[in-house]
Amino acid sequence: MNKSLASLLVLALAALALVSCHENRVEKLECADALIYTQPDSSLALLQTVDATSLTDDDQRAYYALLWTQTAYRTGRFELATDSLAQAALNHYTRHPEQRERLVRAMIYMGLHREVNDQPELAMQMYKQAEATADTTDYRNLAQINYRIGQLLSNMNAMNQEDLRRFEKALYYYNRVGDTLQIIYSLLATGALLRHDGIAKARPNLEHAYRLARQRSDSANCARSLEYLARGYLKDSIHETAKDLAVYCVHHYPTAPYSIDAMLDAACAYALMGQGDSAQHYLDMAPQPDANQQRKSMRLFCLKVMARNRHDILDYIAYNEQREQLHDSLRSNPVIARLLSIDKDQDQQQRHVTERNEQSRWNGLLGTIALGLLALGGIGWYNHRRNRQQFVGLKEQIEHLKEEQVLQHAAFELSRTSDTQLNQRLTELLAVYSGLCDRLIAMSNEYPEKVFYKQFLHEVESFTERGELLVELQKYIDDNNDQAMTRFLKQHPNLDDRERGMIILSALGMRSSSIAVCLGLKNDGVVRSLRARLAKRLDLDVPLTDYLAEIVKNRPFI
Repeated sequence: MNKSLASLLVLALAALALVSCHENRVEKLECADALIYTQPDSSLALLQTVDATSLTDDDQRAYYALLWTQTAYRTGRFELATDSLAQAALNHYTRHPEQRERLVRAMIYMGLHREVNDQPELAMQMYKQAEATADTTDYRNLAQINYRIGQLLSNMNAMNQEDLRRFEKALYYYNRVGDTLQIIYSLLATGALLRHDGIAKARPNLEHAYRLARQRSDSANCARSLEYLARGYLKDSIHETAKDLAVYCVHHYPTAPYSIDAMLDAACAYALMGQGDSAQHYLDMAPQPDANQQRKSMRLFCLKVMARNRHDILDYIAYNEQREQLHDSLRSNPVIARLLSIDKDQDQQQRHVTERNEQSRWNGLLGTIALGLLALGGIGWYNHRRNRQQFVGLKEQIEHLKEEQVLQHAAFELSRTSDTQLNQRLTELLAVYSGLCDRLIAMSNEYPEKVFYKQFLHEVESFTERGELLVELQKYIDDNNDQAMTRFLKQHPNLDDRERGMIILSALGMRSSSIAVCLGLKNDGVVRSLRARLAKRLDLDVPLTDYLAEIVKNRPFI
């Protein structure tokens, strides 16, 4: 009886140990599965602790084979992904279709195995079979299927928009899953294809990919996003922006793989802009390409443009012949095709320029003779008419400025917003303008039309009080507007005296005709034109007068 009891006890302990080992193996497999998308390296390390020979259950062996194949591909350890493991998982789950999610996964990674082994047609068949099998709510697998099909079509240079549609579906599904890394890859893939229709369409996706990569501190994908943007701008002949993006990528992510492509982008952009030294600098930074024909084509294109800029015909012909010998598959690459078209367009434009210059010489000679004959009869009449218009226009402006009663309006407003001492000083300085107007009116009655404008310019240029007046007016604006004018002028230190004067007088609300007289300009049209150019140079989104009215609230009604 005791021996029987002991035997039963041993059998129970053995069974308990077997169950424990079984549960431990299952737990490891499930844990590896949970880590496979977020931490594939940890998943692979965990699977390596599982003794494959101890797996006696068919379902466990198939599960192990599936997870091993997945982690091998997701960690880049392609040598660990054998055909027998992928096929074993697929065979098992084909016999057990109730485990649909794992069956779909087995199909996906069997397709990837065929894709890696250069069997794109067989891979495509497996992906489409997986797509037909997957559940409509299986977002993760549907995302992978669409991404792999899009990648296959893109590598085949299908050019039928199906690859773009597939990448967009993958992006949609990855957004549902919330897989940031795969979202970045999908954004980059869609952005690369959208560049075919212009960088404006591709830019939102590529910029979004860059922002997500920055959040993840993913320098490789940051560099890839910037390089894709730079290549798109280069394709669209926006060379300055392409150069800026490429240089930024090279200097901030120098060790990233796509930094090499950014170096070539920067070299090509500089070459197309005619800056040979800078182009050579970035060309020297980029390592010589070996089997990468696209990089080789970019390098030869840059060298060819630089040779043409130097007028080195022999080098130009040599680089052109080398580019013609590249593999024909590059001809279907839209970026390379665009660069080839730029190359041909520039050659054709150079011939047209030469022909136009030759024709222009003869046209210019005939035109000069004709204009000379016309000028003899018409120049006198034109000068008389122009002088008369200037005389009348200036006289009206001067009289109008006098009639505006600048002194009274300014003093009235200042008395409400500033201190008494400043009011008195500004009143004295503003009175100087009245004296200037009196002298100009007297001159218009004294001098003939032909000499009046010269005398007018001389009088305004010798108006020495202007500088002191502008300083005081600026002080008034600052005192009553929280130093607004000083801050504005500090932001733009390259303004000359006339521009500073125009800004200060405009900030006080003075009319264009009055500013023209005060600054010695011909008419109010010149003032408006200069003001518009100044607003553009200062990168203002609104007219200069509107901007000044926003920052200078307290001012007189001049």
